[in-house]
Amino acid sequence: MDFFDRQDHARRQTRWLIWLFALAVVAVVVVTYLILASCIQLFLKNPPGVTRHYPIVARVFFLLGEALLDPIGYLHWLWSGWLAIFITLGVLTSITLGSLYKIHQLSSGGPALAELLGGRRLAANPSDLDEQKLRNVVEEMAIASGLPVPEIYLLENERGINAFAAGHTHHDVAIGVTRGGLKLLTRDELQGIVAHEFSHVLNGDTRLNMRLMGLAHGLFWPTIAGRLLLYGTTQPLDSDESIFDESDATVRVPFIPVAALFFVVGSISLPFVRLLKSAICRQREWLADAAAVQFTRNPQGIVGAFKKIGGLYKSGRLDTPHAETASHLYFVNCNSDPWLSLLSTHPPLRKRILAIDPAFDGKFPRVKALLPNRFERDQAYEQTLANVMSVERKYPDSFVGQAGELTAERIKLATLMRLGLPQGVTQAVREPTSATAVIYTLLLSADAPTRAKQLQILSEQTNPALVQQTEGLAPQIQELGGNCRFALAEFALPALRCLPPAEYAVFLQTTQKLIECDGAVELFEYALLKMVSRRLHTHFAGPVSGTRRFGRVKDVLPQCALVLSALAHVGQTDESAARAAFAKGLKFLDAPGAHIPFLTRQQWDLAGVDAALSRLAQSPPAVQRNILLACAKA
Repeated sequence: MDFFDRQDHARRQTRWLIWLFALAVVAVVVVTYLILASCIQLFLKNPPGVTRHYPIVARVFFLLGEALLDPIGYLHWLWSGWLAIFITLGVLTSITLGSLYKIHQLSSGGPALAELLGGRRLAANPSDLDEQKLRNVVEEMAIASGLPVPEIYLLENERGINAFAAGHTHHDVAIGVTRGGLKLLTRDELQGIVAHEFSHVLNGDTRLNMRLMGLAHGLFWPTIAGRLLLYGTTQPLDSDESIFDESDATVRVPFIPVAALFFVVGSISLPFVRLLKSAICRQREWLADAAAVQFTRNPQGIVGAFKKIGGLYKSGRLDTPHAETASHLYFVNCNSDPWLSLLSTHPPLRKRILAIDPAFDGKFPRVKALLPNRFERDQAYEQTLANVMSVERKYPDSFVGQAGELTAERIKLATLMRLGLPQGVTQAVREPTSATAVIYTLLLSADAPTRAKQLQILSEQTNPALVQQTEGLAPQIQELGGNCRFALAEFALPALRCLPPAEYAVFLQTTQKLIECDGAVELFEYALLKMVSRRLHTHFAGPVSGTRRFGRVKDVLPQCALVLSALAHVGQTDESAARAAFAKGLKFLDAPGAHIPFLTRQQWDLAGVDAALSRLAQSPPAVQRNILLACAKA
């Protein structure tokens, strides 16, 4: 199954999710009616064979006996049309409002969820060595898979070992790791966890999980409200408390009655929420575990993480009151394993380990504290690789390949590429302002007059310090060679997301002017501008909603004709060769019998290509795969 198959399968799963959610809502309405109607009817009319002289406790026992011995008679006594309408409307309104609220809250993507869970965005150039290790691992995975570098969050108040990935699209993904995971895991174990989460991104699971979280919140929100009222667990830990110490939350006595009411209402839907998550997510966890081993070629990395989770008293449990709503997003269970494994969102740890390491004896080593000098050993390993790269810096042309092709070899290449960057370039891609200088440097022309015009544009649009930094970075970046250019831009994207909106607007305008100053747009310039603007647009302008999707290739034939013709012209030197390239690509387009005309060079321009690509992006994954295949052949 390739990248597009996985994405298409994930979209089909959404329909399955809607049906399961509808069944869960029906079940919650029925159970809520049975419980509330029993309580209400007990005071409005007597159970069969019981008079009002009986004490309330005796009436309750009589009612339970009637329900067990004569359920039909009990339901007949229980039924009330106006009560059924009132309770049903109340439950449906509560679920609808809760779901809509959560869907709106998460509309901006993974970063919104990470902040909701108490995450702190990792700095582009963190001073903490463990945080730098996490950023290095995530960036290597992103470059190796051909995906944008996601936002990275640290759940610094969480002492368990856990992680998650969330986002609606590849452009708004956030990856979060708990402080317990950051401090207790080795680099290999951390890489295993991150590879597991990247598998969810590649398979389209994050989009499905975000929708599931929005829907599940409508069923579960009373429990969250009750826990907040009773424990107030969003408060950070005390300054003198270790992240590895257990502590009981302080109960807020005045809120006990109201909190208890919320807990009762929320507990009705809890089993159905967990069944819903289990049905959707458990199989995906097995696939992600297998993919993590396949990506890293190091089964002991993820197995070691599992063993430490099993040996840590805190395990993977989280303290945030929103943990249950987001439980299906995590690497392992974020709360205690339920008595019934059917209700668990994740397979048992022992079974997950045995699937990878059949020799596992079932015993977890006790984890008490951090391993000393672990990061120093990882740092020495990285320095060794950097020394190798300084002797021979070679990156194969095939490094930037098909989207979603994450392999152990590509992860190693990404590591070597990152370690081979000069120190000045590495520092530059970590800071917002200097990251713009990196993009400007990538666009500087080798032609002296054109380069002079570009530097003049920079002087007019920016400040002298930025112009000086751009000129200073130019020799170092040019020495890296052409194969590093797109990867370098990817490294700079997280820092560019931190630009103020006004500076981002100036950055885009300046980039456009640098490209157009010579009166021509090269393929690299066009691709770089589209990549940067597309991957930053969601962050600065919000997600695009309400777009129409085109289900078949024949729905977008004019756009296919334009893009194939443009590619044929760019790749060939004369008209006849371009027509031959166009015809070759056309053979692989899934549109039998359709007339698709070849467009001459005068019949298309970049504005037309932009519009065509925007419309093709609205096609399903299977259609996109077919179009990309035709483009590659052309």
